[in-house]
Formats: sequence, C-alpha cells, structure tokens
Amino acid sequence: MISGPHRIPLVEFMKAQAAESLSHAQEVGEILTGFGGHPSTKIATVEETFEHGIEKILQESVDHENNAIELYKNLLDLVEGHSVFLEEFARTMISAEEQHQLELKKMLRDFA
Repeated sequence: MISGPHRIPLVEFMKAQAAESLSHAQEVGEILTGFGGHPSTKIATVEETFEHGIEKILQESVDHENNAIELYKNLLDLVEGHSVFLEEFARTMISAEEQHQLELKKMLRDFA
C-alpha cells in the first residue's frame, strides 16, 4: 500500500517489523508450551484506518506498538515477583517495542 519516493525503504522497514512480530509470537509460543500451556493459533485483529497514505500507515504502526507495550506491561504486572525469567522477558519486549515506537515517531516528524 506504500507508494511514493520513500516506498522501497519503508516497505523493507515494514517487512522487517512483520518478521520480528512473527519471531516474537514464536518466542511467546515456546514460553507458553514450556510452562505447559497451549498457544492460540488465532491471529489478533490489527486496527486499520483504511487510509493508505504514508503518514496514516506510520501512525497505525505507532498505535500498534503502543498496544504491544501495554500488553507486555500487563504481563510484567502479572509475573512480577513470581518469575524472574518472565519479568526479564516482559522488560526486554517492552524495551524493543519502545525502540520501534521511537523510530516510527522519528519517521513521522516529516509530516508534522
């Protein structure tokens, strides 16, 4: 959906983000099965504005990162004091998502 002079680097950036999201999902699945759980095979709904300008797509990505940060913070609240491993996992994921959010916000500065 991305077009314009910045299409190629933005598409590559988005592909890398998608690959990382899949990696995170696989890691969470491994952790869940390690604790005897069964990961869901359902794909979470991704909110979309159906507006395909670069600014809107980047803002949707920021919103997606914010949602992920909140989910990992909820996980951290649940496991704090119960599992150092899960605490560190949650903190690592929060850090990664915050870094992504910072990059996206830098990308959005051109539209301000």
